[in-house]
Amino acid sequence: MIQVKRFLPLLGLAFLIFSCNSDPMNSTSASQASSDDYTSENTDANSVQSFDATYKLTIENLSPATGPGASQPLSPPVVATHQSNFRIFHIGGMASDEIRQVAEDAVNGPLLDLLNNSSLVYDVQTGGGVILPGQSTEITFQANQKNHKISFVSMLVNTNDGFTGMDKVNLPRKGSKTFHLRSYDAGTEENTEMTKHIPGPCCGSPLVRVPTEERIRFHQGIQGSGDLEPEVYGWDEPIAKVTIERMN
Repeated sequence: MIQVKRFLPLLGLAFLIFSCNSDPMNSTSASQASSDDYTSENTDANSVQSFDATYKLTIENLSPATGPGASQPLSPPVVATHQSNFRIFHIGGMASDEIRQVAEDAVNGPLLDLLNNSSLVYDVQTGGGVILPGQSTEITFQANQKNHKISFVSMLVNTNDGFTGMDKVNLPRKGSKTFHLRSYDAGTEENTEMTKHIPGPCCGSPLVRVPTEERIRFHQGIQGSGDLEPEVYGWDEPIAKVTIERMN
């Protein structure tokens, strides 16, 4: 088995270096948060590889570049390969405290610790920085026959507790698969849309929240009920395009 990599906590807060004056660089949506519910452009369903393999994950932010730091930068994603009986979130379930911290403030440390300490997880990686609207990032990771599922999460940073991700999706045996992902509401914080409650470049208010206890569900987008303008911070689904390619 390869040695699982560890990372410094609080990597998610790196997005705070992007201020509202920064210059951003310039389908079919999923219907559920599980391996059977994503829309794939590859029909090859055989996903169990017979030996250790290297994969490349490409995540593209599909939200519109409506202004500096807008509309929805994605926080550095946390990625894990793992066994079939492990998951980090699912729609209709309650968010763990680790998922809450990612979804509310892009704080990755607790989730990284959880994954690194689990015997059901094979490899753990994280993105090197924020994925701005129109941009993409690539992450290389390992998997094998026993650990042939992938999951990841990333915050929509100009929201109260919005995120996107994948929940125990089958890896391709060969070639590549492409998915279009929806956004989710963690159900852990009221969607006030107030600058005093949101950590992203729109607002600069990390670790401030109005807590709720609701189940993970599809996000309703920016409604204009607070300080955020839907025309600037809103988005259409899907929020992200993800390609997984086997490299060897």
